[in-house]
Amino acid sequence: MSLLPLNNIKVLDLSRMLPGPYCSMILADLGAEIIHVNDPRFAYANPPPFFQKGRYRESAFNSILMRNKKSISLNLKKEKAREIFYKLVKQSDIVLETFRPKVTNKLKIDYNTLSNINNSIIYCSLTGYGQNGPYEQVAGHDMNYVGICGMVDLNRPREIFGLKDQDQVQGPIVPCIQSADIGGGLVAAIGILGAIVERSTNPENKGQYIDISMLDTVFSFMPMTAALHFSKYINDGMVKNENILHGNCPYYSIYKTKDNKYVTVGAIEVKFWRDLCTGLGREDLKLKQMAQGEEREEVFHEVQKEFKTKTQNEWLETFKDLDACVMPVKSFAQACDDPQIKAREMVVELDHPKFGKIPNIVSPIKYSRTPLPIRSLAPKVGLHTKEILKSLGYSTEDIKGFTKQGII
Repeated sequence: MSLLPLNNIKVLDLSRMLPGPYCSMILADLGAEIIHVNDPRFAYANPPPFFQKGRYRESAFNSILMRNKKSISLNLKKEKAREIFYKLVKQSDIVLETFRPKVTNKLKIDYNTLSNINNSIIYCSLTGYGQNGPYEQVAGHDMNYVGICGMVDLNRPREIFGLKDQDQVQGPIVPCIQSADIGGGLVAAIGILGAIVERSTNPENKGQYIDISMLDTVFSFMPMTAALHFSKYINDGMVKNENILHGNCPYYSIYKTKDNKYVTVGAIEVKFWRDLCTGLGREDLKLKQMAQGEEREEVFHEVQKEFKTKTQNEWLETFKDLDACVMPVKSFAQACDDPQIKAREMVVELDHPKFGKIPNIVSPIKYSRTPLPIRSLAPKVGLHTKEILKSLGYSTEDIKGFTKQGII
């Protein structure tokens, strides 16, 4: 088997929960050696839901995020634990952390400290609001970041023309996907990969510090919304721009079918809209794609009326040979059985010593020469502690002493 892209890269992962582990999962899938440094007292190291057999259980969440990684348990508040960590830093390329700003300074594991130990270290801090600004020390979760950036404000039902009673207009809806967490992890991975490339080109092989904010990330995820807002400053109010991807247009929306299921319609281009009208048997609507006001509401009504005459499967059959961008709304369970997901082999089964076959999601990156398999199951917290310590030259007696002293 060919070497993976990050085969010679070593990462010390101090992160917790979803954003950081998602980032290091990407790097692990690409072949990096990830040593996840766990605090033995952290209460959420094994979050639900669980795989369970009798009294034995493991985090199903971790089975995805922690695959292809090693785990060491270190109490970094102890000086001896930091000494061990510094030894690992000397051998590593990347440090990833998700502490609140300035916590790493207190623990003496900040970038300045570690870059003095290893000048080549690339250090990525992934936080909610970044390392500066008025919210720097404010606690937050995904909901807060997507709320501030304007994303949640967009996540609401469309405005119905002529509806005057504002009490009938539903407010923002809680997003079901953690866009800031996942997006922050993804952008952090991109930042790290860029820093690896840059380091290889500078004569000193010097690393650098990367500051990733989850708020910054989701704020950057809205180019259409930004374009609509920024254009207001340029067009002198002469042109009324509209977000066509917000569900306010009949050609880009969700419709209910006869069997109380749903289909998505993405017929933005004229040719797709015409095929949609053909499939619906409504040639009279072909010239009404860009209808406004009351006429637009009538188009919405007519399209929905037609979709309710057949079941979801019947409509999929109708549109299978038409370029109308009509596809079903599925649950995640149904998506796992979708023929396209199966063809792309996005779900695999792994052999687990306790549970037998367990499913997992594979990397979406499809290389032609160096495919990215799941090479190892997620480790239990601290599973590789002894192995890693012995690789650093510590004896069995040393390790026993570390355990007694609460260092590991």
